[in-house]
Amino acid sequence: MLKQRIITAVILAVLASLALFEASNQSWQWIVLGVGFIAAWEWAGFAQIEALWKKALYAGVTTLIGFYAVETLSDQNILMLTVLEALLLLSVVSRYQRTQGKVGTRSVGYVMLAGILSVVLFTTAFIHFRAEFSPQVVLMSLVVIWAIDTGAYFSGRKFGKTKLAVHVSPGKTWEGVWGGAALAFIISLIGLFLVQPELLFSEWIFALGLALVALFSVLGDLFESVLKRQAGLKDSGKILPGHGGVLDRIDSLLIAVPMLYLLWHFGAVA
Repeated sequence: MLKQRIITAVILAVLASLALFEASNQSWQWIVLGVGFIAAWEWAGFAQIEALWKKALYAGVTTLIGFYAVETLSDQNILMLTVLEALLLLSVVSRYQRTQGKVGTRSVGYVMLAGILSVVLFTTAFIHFRAEFSPQVVLMSLVVIWAIDTGAYFSGRKFGKTKLAVHVSPGKTWEGVWGGAALAFIISLIGLFLVQPELLFSEWIFALGLALVALFSVLGDLFESVLKRQAGLKDSGKILPGHGGVLDRIDSLLIAVPMLYLLWHFGAVA
């Protein structure tokens, strides 16, 4: 199982790096929209949609909306929708935790609309991000998000005592979250030094902003955990051997990527 997980992770890393650094902007757009289609297909499972044609219809409509959004949504629109998504995720997760898992968001329509909002914002922001900034900047930002997960895992194992949301994800602790944030801040400083972008703020302030924004990746992870628990699912899918589904790998990116893009867009010179 571990060997399979490592092999899949290496293959994904190579393919993602090739796409990020070698693909044209148009090719990148279709790649991201393709990932969005698979993510939306899996999201249909959270709404307990089982018919293949219904899943395909939902994923197709979501992808078409994403394609249209890339061409029409302004950065101000992306900002407003990202704030709306963050509030939605926070509301669902906090309510599920507060009621000890008794109340979440069981409405099929609500889950489907949340999926459209999350996937469309993710694909739109990711496409804009790659078009506006260098692949190095995008990669550095993704590494900051992964640093949150890595730092949270190790600091949580070593120091974790205070549960973050025991009814949503029993393994997560506040000590782990802050350990992840600390590592993300350090990685941000190193990354900014290496990439050397033209910033509107000092590197220290921008690195702190990157770390704080990346913290929202934890919220994305918790939100998917709520949806999987309500749907009785262990993983979002089976497309990635040893990892589950695409959503299991990008759940933390769904809210973090739009926020990181907005931070770069309004805080740096492309």
